[in-house]
Amino acid sequence: MIPSDASTPTYDDLRCALTVPQAEDTSGRSSFVLRDDIRTGRLPAYKVGGRWRILPTDLDAYLEALVAPSRGTR
Repeated sequence: MIPSDASTPTYDDLRCALTVPQAEDTSGRSSFVLRDDIRTGRLPAYKVGGRWRILPTDLDAYLEALVAPSRGTR
């Protein structure tokens, strides 16, 4: 799913992008959760040759958002 507010990544960006299994190893989140978050748009990803690719910067931002404290929560 390509986010509507993001520009299309270049070929070089996608060459460095992670597959879902690689993102699973890097993040510690299951491939099921990652694919669900791709499907719902919480994790930006791009379909290349039938496989999802996740930019490392997008994975970092996604993981940061998971650990960021909510406002007004103590």
